[in-house]
Amino acid sequence: MNLDQLDEPFAAEDIEWRIQQSGKTRDGKVWALVLAYVTNRAIMKRLDDVCGKAGWRNEYRDIPNNGGVECGISIKIDS
Repeated sequence: MNLDQLDEPFAAEDIEWRIQQSGKTRDGKVWALVLAYVTNRAIMKRLDDVCGKAGWRNEYRDIPNNGGVECGISIKIDS
């Protein structure tokens, strides 16, 4: 397993753009804050290719006293 492959840039077709905020200035100009996201399919494929299908997993934990959920990724590394 070569974890350095996880650093490789994603292809343009694996990037989606979403408007985070938008509005109008006082002088009537329209503005938008746009964020780039890597698709979940591209991330899962990259992890499968580098770590193997059984070599990684998603992990979810409840955040105490918050009502939120924390999501992370674990990678199995054989020593």
